[in-house]
Amino acid sequence: MKWTFFLFFICMMAQGQKTDKGFDLMADSFYGVDDFAAIYYGKNGAFIKKKGKETQQFYDVLLGDLTEVDLINPLSILLFYKDTQTVVLLDNRLNEKQRISLNQLSPSRFYEHAKLAGERRLWLHDLDQNRLELYDYINNRTLISTAVLKDDISQLLSDYNFCHVVSKNYIETYNSYGSKTATMPFVEGSLLDYDFESLIILKDHQVKVMRMDKEYRFRESEITTRSISEKEVNSLYLKNGKLYIWTGKRVDVYTINLIKN
Repeated sequence: MKWTFFLFFICMMAQGQKTDKGFDLMADSFYGVDDFAAIYYGKNGAFIKKKGKETQQFYDVLLGDLTEVDLINPLSILLFYKDTQTVVLLDNRLNEKQRISLNQLSPSRFYEHAKLAGERRLWLHDLDQNRLELYDYINNRTLISTAVLKDDISQLLSDYNFCHVVSKNYIETYNSYGSKTATMPFVEGSLLDYDFESLIILKDHQVKVMRMDKEYRFRESEITTRSISEKEVNSLYLKNGKLYIWTGKRVDVYTINLIKN
């Protein structure tokens, strides 16, 4: 389901946010940027990386539609194709490093989401049992399987240390040992993204910034603000304190001055 929201940021300078120069992007999907200012997007079934005038792409028609992308490590980019239950890992030139066929795991189960979880590990959401798994794809073994999750899962937000499981009522946080460290109420219909202890939530025309505290719980980091212009938002991406908002034709960039807890 595609959600459409309208942002109304007013008084950004007074609230500690500044608009940076954005860029035009005509694409089918916007996946984000990396630490080296490369832009990643999808168009005509291809996964594309663009930096300056140089462009690379990855495309395999046999894999079906690209479901999820994880850019946390630009030297090992994760692509997940849910229909064929396939994870592809790419290097920084979008050359294929490894292909993981999840439908060959035993016992058989269907995975809804896949994210990177550090070196040789993946966060996986087992839809059949509604559990979060930590999977070692080098040794082909499941390291951790959580208890049954509360609700249907819509999204995983992760880094190497934590996986935040988003459902219609909650955001549940799990550490790399499979222990649940926090549960936060959540209202379905928001757009979210996460980047190393910082969480962005877009709901009802407002952006809220949350940060993890010493107890690994999300706390409000700074007050919400409104937009100076009306824009239809297709997706958002958070990276190194910058919020990238894609409207389908253009990416607007905002600097988020995070206040530490």
